Amino acid sequence: MALPVIAYKSMLRETTTTITDPGTASGYAIGDIKDLRSFKIWKSSTTVKPINIDIDVGAGNATADYIALVNHNLFTLGATVEVLSGAASPAATQRLAPWTVTEDTVSYKGFTVAAAQRYWRIQITTAAASFATAPFIGECFLGMKTALPEYLRADFDPFFDGIEIAGSRSEGGHYLGGTTRGHTHRGTIGFGAAGGVRTAFTSDLNAFIDYANLRKPFFFVVDTADTDFDSPRFLKLGDTARIERIPVGGTTTRFSFEVPVEEAYMEPA
Repeated sequence: MALPVIAYKSMLRETTTTITDPGTASGYAIGDIKDLRSFKIWKSSTTVKPINIDIDVGAGNATADYIALVNHNLFTLGATVEVLSGAASPAATQRLAPWTVTEDTVSYKGFTVAAAQRYWRIQITTAAASFATAPFIGECFLGMKTALPEYLRADFDPFFDGIEIAGSRSEGGHYLGGTTRGHTHRGTIGFGAAGGVRTAFTSDLNAFIDYANLRKPFFFVVDTADTDFDSPRFLKLGDTARIERIPVGGTTTRFSFEVPVEEAYMEPA
C-alpha cells in the first residue's frame, strides 16, 4: 500500500522553460500541451517515429519523478513514452524507460527521481513502422510529485469514480431513456481524524493549496501500489469549495486537510 499522490508541479509551465516544437499540425500549437485545458490538444504534424519533445528549463535546472498525460491517443496508437535528461542538448540520459501507455484518458507514471538538469526530452515512439495516425496530447505534466504524509480518511471511497447520466422520466415517473455524459470524480481528499503533521504543510502542502485555490487542475492517485486503486484522476478544487486546514486537538502541531474536488476532465463512460 502506497501513500496517495498529488502531482501538480510541471517544468513545462515554468516561465524559464522553452519547448522546441517537434512539428505541429496546422491549427494546433505546441503550447497547448501545457495550458491546463485538456480539451485543447497539441497534435503532431507527422506520423514518422520517434517524436521528440525537447525541453530547456534554463540555467536554474529542474528535476522530475513523474510524467502524466490527459486526453491523448497514445494507447490507441500502441505508443511508448520515454523521458531523458542531461546537461547538454539533446538530453540523452534515460530517466524513464519506454513506458507503454495503457489508456487514452488520464495516464500517470512515476519514476526514480532524477538529478537536476537543464535539458529534458519526452520521446514518443511505437513498435510499428510509423504511427497509424498523428499523435495528440491534451495536457502533459513533467515534474516532482507530492506524496501525502498520511493515508486518507476512513470514509473516502478508494475507487473515487461515478458516472453522470442525463436522463428523463415521464410525468408518471416512468423511465424514458438516458445518456451517459462521462465519469465523475467528486469527493473530499482528506486525512483521518489525527490530521497531518505541521511540517508536511510548511514543506509542501501549503504550496499545493495555493495552487489548488486558483482552481488549477492536478493529478491524484489513491494508491500507486494497488491495481484496483491506481487509476489517476485529473481534478480541480470545486468551484465554490474551500480547503480546510484546522488545528487538531487545539494545538498547531497537526492540521486537518480537507480538499473538496471534482473532475477537471470527464472521461467517456
